[in-house]
Amino acid sequence: MQSPLKVYKASAGSGKTFTLAAEYIKLLVANPTAYRHILAVTFTKKATAEMKERILSQLYGISHALPSSNGYFAQVCAAFPELSHEEIRKRTATALEMMLHDFSHFRIQTI
Repeated sequence: MQSPLKVYKASAGSGKTFTLAAEYIKLLVANPTAYRHILAVTFTKKATAEMKERILSQLYGISHALPSSNGYFAQVCAAFPELSHEEIRKRTATALEMMLHDFSHFRIQTI
């Protein structure tokens, strides 16, 4: 089943990177192999690099219970109330490991 296309439009400084990274991480918590089927598109190379770094660092932060990832962790917990905190951390660790070993399928690209 195909997922619907999601488009976010917002002005500078409005939290787009947070929102997009949180949505991406939620997809990975639902299915740690989802990165193979996601294409995120940005308008600048800088935004592409920032998005990749943010997703990877937050997956690490969530999986290791780092305080700097509490905002993302709260978003994921709200989206998956049926999952324990331990299960969410396990799924983010699994997704991160898989992505790092299959990095060419982690696609965030610039238009």
